[in-house]
Amino acid sequence: MRRFAALRRRSDFSRLRQRGRRVSTPTLTLYRSDAAEGDPTSLVGITVTKTIGKAVVRNKLRRRLAAIVHEALAGMPAMRLLLVARPAAASAAFATLRADVSSALRRE
Repeated sequence: MRRFAALRRRSDFSRLRQRGRRVSTPTLTLYRSDAAEGDPTSLVGITVTKTIGKAVVRNKLRRRLAAIVHEALAGMPAMRLLLVARPAAASAAFATLRADVSSALRRE
């Protein structure tokens, strides 16, 4: 079972982009904010646009990022995250993606 729930509403995505703290790495941009009242667990949104590649590539990258975030959220307090993949993420190794996500979560 995942350690997070999906961020679903467009308004939540927009709010995170506007008001969240942004951290950029070569493969992704991460927007982060504190959990809202009533959030029992972390809420995570993953955005992979068509500039990344075809559907198979985008879905594979989305699954990889979800697995990495699941690992990274262990022992962390609840928060709201938005991960926006960059084109370099499509060809990046899993270890590189993991390192970028963990470094982005540590920076603030």
